[in-house]
Amino acid sequence: MEIIPPDHASHLWRLSVSHAAFTSRGLSALALATTALLFAGSALAAENLYGGGATFPAVPYVGSAYLTPNPDARLSTNITGHNPGPGFTVAGIGTGSVFAAYTTNTTNKIGYCQTGSGLGKQTLTGAVAANQSCRDFSASPVALSAGAAQPDFTGTDSPISTNDYNAFNSNTALLGARTGIVQVPTLAGAIALPHNASVNGVTQLQLTVPQICAIYSAKVKTWNNVRSDGTYNTTTGVAVGTGNINIVYRTDGSGTTFAFTSFLRAKCNPAGQPHPDVPAGFVFAPNQSFAAAIPGGVAIYAASTAASGNNGVVTAVRTTVSNGLGYADFGEVAAQTGTKFAHVGTTSATYYSPATFGSTGPISINPTYLKQGQVLDGATLNAAPGSQTATVKNCLLVVDPAAPISGTYPIAAITYLNAYYGGNGTAAKIQALKDLLGIFYNVNPRPTLPAGFAYVNGNAIFNSTVAGSTGKINTCIN
Repeated sequence: MEIIPPDHASHLWRLSVSHAAFTSRGLSALALATTALLFAGSALAAENLYGGGATFPAVPYVGSAYLTPNPDARLSTNITGHNPGPGFTVAGIGTGSVFAAYTTNTTNKIGYCQTGSGLGKQTLTGAVAANQSCRDFSASPVALSAGAAQPDFTGTDSPISTNDYNAFNSNTALLGARTGIVQVPTLAGAIALPHNASVNGVTQLQLTVPQICAIYSAKVKTWNNVRSDGTYNTTTGVAVGTGNINIVYRTDGSGTTFAFTSFLRAKCNPAGQPHPDVPAGFVFAPNQSFAAAIPGGVAIYAASTAASGNNGVVTAVRTTVSNGLGYADFGEVAAQTGTKFAHVGTTSATYYSPATFGSTGPISINPTYLKQGQVLDGATLNAAPGSQTATVKNCLLVVDPAAPISGTYPIAAITYLNAYYGGNGTAAKIQALKDLLGIFYNVNPRPTLPAGFAYVNGNAIFNSTVAGSTGKINTCIN
């Protein structure tokens, strides 16, 4: 099976069934040797790394322990004294997570605040001081509760844009020590569609891509018009539910929103053109703001509900919203026990569960699609702005949105970690950052990922380019 690729609008991609010859147990000797070099300096003094940003990879990064406190914790940390702010909850780094494996294998400590990609990037570029309160999911975050005004690293599912890099370049106080942005792809993951539709005798909600296009463009506003045979606004099949569809969306600057709206643009407006599954003149615009991505904003829907973070979206759909339909990483959906989610297919011939994504091992991405020194501006890749040298700018890695990646579930995204090229401090801190980025490419200490996620090092040349002895992780953290 093959799924038609999107245009260059996003970091969501066409999925094909062709899988890499390399798996987590079968990478080439070259890949194993080069990634092992990343942990060569881990005997240095232990360091604390403060970060935050994207909520999409939270479950594989920090585990699901953040769901135990009440309210759910934004901040997961094993750094002594790391505080989300007075009166707010905090969680540990969950056993079996990538960050738990990192701390075990290096003795370094780490903290990660789930703010959303937008606020995470604002701390990276110096627009927001990172050492302000992270808070928890009962309130909007202020920053990362970091140990200094700049974070050690941030996470994003919305790759660095021209505006982001210009913001970094314009912050002269920051540039005095921090000379350039590093961006490394870490994981691929499925974007699930959690729901609580009043389904008419259907045990599993199934949606086709045309139905998704029609729902999110408000061509269809009620579950009555979503039919069991993959059609909409027809009398064929059976209505999958009743009542107005309540669109649950992210209010914060969100990489998951950027990824999902990029999928909508790619599938519902190929090459930005009109499409029969959306109203005339309706064109999705990839954006970190859901309202900005939808022509006419959320007012076009019969009902809508705003929520903060993927955690907030899934919680709202699961507990408070009637007839809701949201979008979030599958890790969050699976972690909140009892959440219903749709299976998705390009047509009604075959539907796929987001739980199947990553089940066959690491994603293989042809290295020609790994771009250096480029930013992603909604629908377009452009050269990184500013006066830094090519050596510095080329530490910004982004996977071309047109890259075929292995898999079957059609809604997926690449997530990234960002750091700084220069000004990272001591040799121990530099090595700690290299080890953090490197664990995603080093098969020896990294853990098995939860359902719906995959590592991205299924191609040995891609792997070596990112994590080899002369790769970007080893040469770009200084």
